[in-house]
Amino acid sequence: MKRLTLSIAVALAVGPSHAQAPSAVEDFYKDKKIRMLVGYGVGTGNDLYLRLLARHLGKHIPGKPTLVPENMPGAGGIIMFNYLYNVAPRDGTVIAHPSRSLVTEPLYGNGQARYDAQRFGWLGSINRDVATCITWRNSGINTIDDAKRREVAVGSTGVSAESNFFPKVLNATLGTRFKTVLGYPDSGAVGIAMERGELDGYCSFTWAAIKSARPNWLTHGLINVILQLSINKHPELPDVPVVADLAKDEASRQLFALAFGAQKMGRPIATTPGVPAERLEALRHAFDATMADPDFRADAKRNGLESEGPIAGEEIDELLRAISATPRAIVQRFEAIRNEK
Repeated sequence: MKRLTLSIAVALAVGPSHAQAPSAVEDFYKDKKIRMLVGYGVGTGNDLYLRLLARHLGKHIPGKPTLVPENMPGAGGIIMFNYLYNVAPRDGTVIAHPSRSLVTEPLYGNGQARYDAQRFGWLGSINRDVATCITWRNSGINTIDDAKRREVAVGSTGVSAESNFFPKVLNATLGTRFKTVLGYPDSGAVGIAMERGELDGYCSFTWAAIKSARPNWLTHGLINVILQLSINKHPELPDVPVVADLAKDEASRQLFALAFGAQKMGRPIATTPGVPAERLEALRHAFDATMADPDFRADAKRNGLESEGPIAGEEIDELLRAISATPRAIVQRFEAIRNEK
């Protein structure tokens, strides 16, 4: 009887606050403007996905605020990430689409990355993207085993880019013989070099990007997708091996989880740390509702943007906790591979 009385008392105490929370959130967001930040220029992949979200998210947020996209490029996206963590108001009025590749930079001791990715309020990810290792049809490299038999020239946009250190990780763990050719300004330039026969392939182009930017490669069978650089297999690539399945030992498995684990959150969306719990919950619900919105999905399809298999904010939290728990020895090994000249 005492237990029942206590339960009723708790219910009465908690009930009113839950009943008031939606109206309090709605009152806060009514007539507000939410800044939507992206750390890259207009027309880039991140920019296109952010603007897609901005066109639909507002109607699912209580109070229906106005969403205003804003480009904040610099330092490969780190400037925006630092701003979101250190400067932006922590009240739920700033939302951003950071690059997934930046969430682990503080773990590697990057002094420019002045943030803790686990403290952001993650709303979710628009899709579960998968980076791939591809080769040109006439390269003679049709499988990952072929890449172990001779040197394979793959393009890269820079020393710190995934397109440079992904192949290095494969060489160190699988015995492949990728040779990165640096200096290409972007993935488009790498693609042109492949078409000209200057390169054998590219190891970081995501499956979604290939489908949207180079659909003719698939239509005409111009590339071989030889490996998925992810922990989980993409449903559209059932016959392409996943790097996680090729781990020879536990150390390699942990290294792959560190290097490729963040690929799971293809297009992550976050707000600042410290947002009041009821507002963060409302934003997460709004994000989930947007992902199921037929208008949003039709807009994504119309613009060649992938929105299949979105991820909830709680799943990103779990993923980041797992990555941050990587043993220091594995982190140091990855750093050594990544920094190898």
